[in-house]
Amino acid sequence: MNRPANALMGACIADAATLGVHWLYDPDRIARLGQALWREPDPADFDGAKGVFVHHGKRRGDISQYGAQMRVMLQALAQGPFEAENYHRAFGAAFGPGGWWHGYIDKATKGTLAHIAAGTVPTGAHDDQIPALSALPALIAAGAAPDICAQAVAQISNHETTAAYAPAATEALRAAFAGRNIAEALARGVDAAGPAARAPLGAALIDTADPVAYGGEVGRACPLPQTLPVAFRIAAAAQSYVEAVEINARVGGDNCGRAIFLGALFGASDPPPPLWAARLREGPVLAAEIDALVRADQGGASQQDDRV
Repeated sequence: MNRPANALMGACIADAATLGVHWLYDPDRIARLGQALWREPDPADFDGAKGVFVHHGKRRGDISQYGAQMRVMLQALAQGPFEAENYHRAFGAAFGPGGWWHGYIDKATKGTLAHIAAGTVPTGAHDDQIPALSALPALIAAGAAPDICAQAVAQISNHETTAAYAPAATEALRAAFAGRNIAEALARGVDAAGPAARAPLGAALIDTADPVAYGGEVGRACPLPQTLPVAFRIAAAAQSYVEAVEINARVGGDNCGRAIFLGALFGASDPPPPLWAARLREGPVLAAEIDALVRADQGGASQQDDRV
């Protein structure tokens, strides 16, 4: 089993599958829509409901800006082990003027672009939201050590809250990529979290609330103190990749942001269904970029069993 490749495809597919209900903050509306996954993005689905529709021009099977952020790291790592300059070039080529990304650009991305242009070091925006974690699956697939992951995260989010939560996501993914089961991966993530994040993440693992209700208690929005505990609660409750993606969509809010982490976490050991993979627009291109990364001789994730 090629865990890194399955995880990266799992992240892309989970993101795309959720796009139609992204930032719809009304679980009751999502339930009334029927099938939440692989839904054609339609602003009418948001009429009269709490939420914001931003994916004008996107179609079923497209990735969101979170998938694009992970893809940027894939493209940067195609040049070799993580280097900030390569990442900045790839970031600008995607999200800057004339870039290949055509879609919504979030606050963290805008702030990072401004800091790259200004030469600010590190370049990350002072922002504590989930874009901070979008590049992690690609970094871990390439074998990046935790300190390198932390450096890379700071290139898009230079914030004290991110510094507390990102190590938890990093360690959980590293453990999953190394073949640990989901429960052990999540526990390792809690142990790696900073002091401000350890209690909320640990509470998410022992809470017995339905994840949809839990999202209402903790919050469905983009900041990491909401997104990562909710993602941990979903992961603790789900029994499979498909179930994790389905629950995540039903929770609502920033489900595409959570999908990158959840899709990679579960995809490492439970590859997405082939029919889902076939629905991913640009799937062959993404698969080729992923294959190039995991085959590169960079001391990659295939060696992580000895380190995790």
